[in-house]
Amino acid sequence: MHNFHIRFRRTALIAGVVFLPLAVLIAFHLHTHGGFEFEKPLMMWVHHNIGEGFFPIATVLHYLGKTAIAVPLIGIAAWWLYRAGNRRGALFCVSAALIPTLNMLLIKNWFERPRPLFWPRMIEETNFSFPSGHSTFSAAIAVMMIVLCRETPYRRVAWLIGIAFSLSTGFSRVYLGVHYPTDVWAGWTNGTLTALLVYYFVFRGRYLSDDPAVSQISSDYE
Repeated sequence: MHNFHIRFRRTALIAGVVFLPLAVLIAFHLHTHGGFEFEKPLMMWVHHNIGEGFFPIATVLHYLGKTAIAVPLIGIAAWWLYRAGNRRGALFCVSAALIPTLNMLLIKNWFERPRPLFWPRMIEETNFSFPSGHSTFSAAIAVMMIVLCRETPYRRVAWLIGIAFSLSTGFSRVYLGVHYPTDVWAGWTNGTLTALLVYYFVFRGRYLSDDPAVSQISSDYE
């Protein structure tokens, strides 16, 4: 229990220091001054210099983050964890996807930031821009993968895939012209920190490695 709290506080502190200060500054600036001057030139550079070869990847990432696909995927993952005996993992999986999404929707409607319109887009979005929902979801997925695999032989692969998925998704939103870079950063912040808080409340009181399903996976490779 003591080690659990120490480990969580260390992880949350690092994530908070990395993400939160800039996200707070971005939100304050948007609330008081509107957008940032650097974002349009940066997005135009991406638009003109990143080739069409990335478009299929960006399209796949776009649809992976849409409700019609994301919800069934989370449901399947939670069902598998539950059937494997990892009930806390199943609860964490659902909650870590749902709660950051609710936060995102509340923040979107609070700021009401319009989407960027710098070039004709191949993929359209109709709701507000800040923060990015896809970036929120991808960061939450990365946290899920890292947490649920941290006591298994797949922990390094989980880190690699989770971070690559989150970074690629965030970049794809700028590439497609549907989000400003600051939307992406705020989404990463929301997804990462909220998922970590959910992890704390779901798993406090015992180690993740105490879960029979995770312990069994680990023991198979010892």
